[in-house]
Amino acid sequence: MGEISRYIDLKGMNNTRDLGGMLTKDGRRIKPNKLIRSGRLRDLRDQDWFTDNVGLVVDLRTTWEVGEEADPVISGVENLHLPIFEMPEAGVTREKETEQKFGPPEDPAVAMEQMAAVYLRFVTTDFSLGQYRRFMRLVLEPRDKALLWHCTAGKDRTGIASLFIEAALGVDWNDIMADYLATNTYLEEETRSHMEMRERQLGRPMTEAEEKATRYFFGACEEYPRSVRDKAVELYGSFDAFIRDGLCISDAERERLKELYLEG
Repeated sequence: MGEISRYIDLKGMNNTRDLGGMLTKDGRRIKPNKLIRSGRLRDLRDQDWFTDNVGLVVDLRTTWEVGEEADPVISGVENLHLPIFEMPEAGVTREKETEQKFGPPEDPAVAMEQMAAVYLRFVTTDFSLGQYRRFMRLVLEPRDKALLWHCTAGKDRTGIASLFIEAALGVDWNDIMADYLATNTYLEEETRSHMEMRERQLGRPMTEAEEKATRYFFGACEEYPRSVRDKAVELYGSFDAFIRDGLCISDAERERLKELYLEG
């Protein structure tokens, strides 16, 4: 087992991590301070860190999410809005109306099935896949400071963007999965907040099944990225072929990614 992404403790930020240090199958490591994943920037208080370390912020949220809660303007940092979904998606996008209208199902199996179905859209809908292709073109551009991408929780849209980068760089699947699941550690406080809100709505403590369903809905679950991988393999023949033909990263461009982001 190699290393997973390194947590960056910033005031007002959640789930911010540097992919630097992750080990690839050929024994190299991702360079530090180049590729950073995160949750929302709404409460960011350490703007000096961003100015010093980040060159481009890519916001993967919907137009509605951005309208309700725009990223702060940070001196010297470029910001690009690249929504992965055209429309709100329950359990993933966090528009106020969506969260109020579509809470987690009571049945854990239903919650997991719904979320896995949403994840499949990352690789089966023209819009979402096209946006991830545009994202990967941005990753291919050399820059002096880090590229940071985020959604709201830094779990689903951001997690799959991270998966695509890590896979393209040659990180082992088990390490990619461990990095994805680490989100649960960093979002535990937020997940508990969702549970407390749900209990207030119900006027009673949640049942064990309801609590499990909430974790499936708002947390990271191994089934979700596995459904993405399996569907990509089904459609393209292998995950390497998906990177080449689905994400449109040629073999030469993949080598370029490794030159940009790997060391050792």
